[in-house]
Amino acid sequence: MKDLSNQSNAMVSDGISDAECVRRLQRGETDAFETLVRRHEKTIFNLVYRMLGDYDEAAEVSQEVFLSAFRAVGQFRGDANFSTWLYRIALNHTSTRRKSLGARQQRTMPIESADQLSDPQPGPAETLEKKQIRERVQNALSQLDPEDAKVLLLRDLQDIPYDEVARVLEIPVGTVKSRLHRARQALKARLAPYFYAGRKAI
Repeated sequence: MKDLSNQSNAMVSDGISDAECVRRLQRGETDAFETLVRRHEKTIFNLVYRMLGDYDEAAEVSQEVFLSAFRAVGQFRGDANFSTWLYRIALNHTSTRRKSLGARQQRTMPIESADQLSDPQPGPAETLEKKQIRERVQNALSQLDPEDAKVLLLRDLQDIPYDEVARVLEIPVGTVKSRLHRARQALKARLAPYFYAGRKAI
């Protein structure tokens, strides 16, 4: 399997659905798995990176996610979308790794994506002021309740629809919305002192 930190911009041109790729993989056509990896590696890496706050750890865990998916694909029955099933595997692996890292060092949740990290051209987002804002948001995210943080990451940062977030986390859509509201309010409360102080200083 290729290095997941090297994201490809190439579009999958075969037009085969995820479901068909899974069926082919279950029949032993391992090339179908490469198609699934190309389609989902970027999204999975960004999700894992935002939860772990470490690029190298995220690359390693992303590899583990796809390896687990490959090994368990025979158990995939198609009751949910492949992407939903894959998100669930990613969250399980990432939660386990966060517990391991938590015993050794503190991490913050990055709000930037892997694309932003790999962009060699400095821009407005790289100014000191915006770096400070990003760090404050990251720290605030890391202080949220873990279950609320998952909803916020999936819905607001990964832009996953409410119904799919509900399927990934195996909770009702109403619970997704209530957790998201709580997470947004908590994030706003933690960030308000910084931005209010900034307005007063102007």
